[in-house]
Amino acid sequence: MRVLLFAAALSCCLLLAPSRSNAQSDLDQLDKKFIHYFEKVMPGWKHERGEPFGKSENVLIQFWYSSDTSVKISVVMHHSGNEARDALEQFARTDPKRQTLKNIGDEAYAVGFAQSNIVLRKGKCVIYVSARADAPAELKLIQEQRLEFEKKEMQRWSKEFAKHAADAADGP
Repeated sequence: MRVLLFAAALSCCLLLAPSRSNAQSDLDQLDKKFIHYFEKVMPGWKHERGEPFGKSENVLIQFWYSSDTSVKISVVMHHSGNEARDALEQFARTDPKRQTLKNIGDEAYAVGFAQSNIVLRKGKCVIYVSARADAPAELKLIQEQRLEFEKKEMQRWSKEFAKHAADAADGP
């Protein structure tokens, strides 16, 4: 009996191991697609690959930087489009002030501070995009103007990167 249980447990481990490595391979491939795509459409931006908190699996994190702006893209790869749709719906329900966005991925929402964070689904991926923008010092804005400028920039860059991320996820 113990031999059968051990054999069953070993079989499960062997079946799951390729799935994990395939998921990592898919994420590495997606990372390369994003880098290639963004370097082409957003020349001059620098990038780094981040590490998921707690070594989460099926998560890709990228950071993109320009002089006054940084953008974080987090991608959670699900097993299916339906699973991704369910995860996005569950996430969207947590923000009653969410705004539905058109023409970004399969479905998308603006959420959070100043509606400047974008969460979207493209196939089996749920993609989270958030931007941080600083007003250039040479603009010499008063505090209220600075805050308004930065909100608009955060919204603009989040949307632009969300559209590009959806297009890149589609590409070859």
